Amino acid sequence: MSFKIDKDLALLYGIMLGDGCLSLFGKNEKVIAVTGSSRDDLQFFNKVIHPILEKLRKKKTNLKFRRRYNAIEFNFRDKNLFDFLHSLGFPIGRKVNRIFIPEIFYKKKLVNYIIQGFFATDGSLVLTKNPNKLYPRLESHACCKNLLIEIHKYLISLGMSGGFYKCPKQKKHPLSFNETHPKFRFQFNGKRNLILFNDLIGFVNPSYKNKFDYFIKYDRDYDWRRGDLNSRPRPHESRVL
Repeated sequence: MSFKIDKDLALLYGIMLGDGCLSLFGKNEKVIAVTGSSRDDLQFFNKVIHPILEKLRKKKTNLKFRRRYNAIEFNFRDKNLFDFLHSLGFPIGRKVNRIFIPEIFYKKKLVNYIIQGFFATDGSLVLTKNPNKLYPRLESHACCKNLLIEIHKYLISLGMSGGFYKCPKQKKHPLSFNETHPKFRFQFNGKRNLILFNDLIGFVNPSYKNKFDYFIKYDRDYDWRRGDLNSRPRPHESRVL
């Protein structure tokens, strides 16, 4: 069975780069999994990932709840899709620094969808006070240094401006795989970067899209209020009519 390399496949591949994995049990049990938060990602899984999986697999794919861990996941056996994703370069088992954006997505001009999917799962849009006004920050923290560098360079090529850093070493948790490896991050600060990302890449995770819309409205209202305040007479001033 062959799969068309289009924007849906690219979006799924980006999602897999963030929170997906291919697992091989024995010789023939080939499992694909995508995991997310039941608190933050339910709408994203139902409205975005689920339709893509049904389109590609031509069958129903059930969403599973892991209530003990506040997690949701698509976890299913599919030899054809498994082999196809692996043929593109997606690794079996632990990803760490073995993932990258396959060349075919550059050739077909689908990299934006890869990044859209990756950011929807392994990125974040943070709003902080700086010092009194909300200030946006786009970032991703992960162990996959090479992939983060690749995405960072691509976003820079689109006109965004931001940095790439090695995260401070964290105390190792005895049961955590991720914390045994160094983490890295890219970071793009400010309204200009936020708007460029939205225009050129886009937010496919509804929770990020809602946060983006909230900030744009907040920023517009803030500027309006500041303009209104600045137009008022200061003490000992009188407005000339």
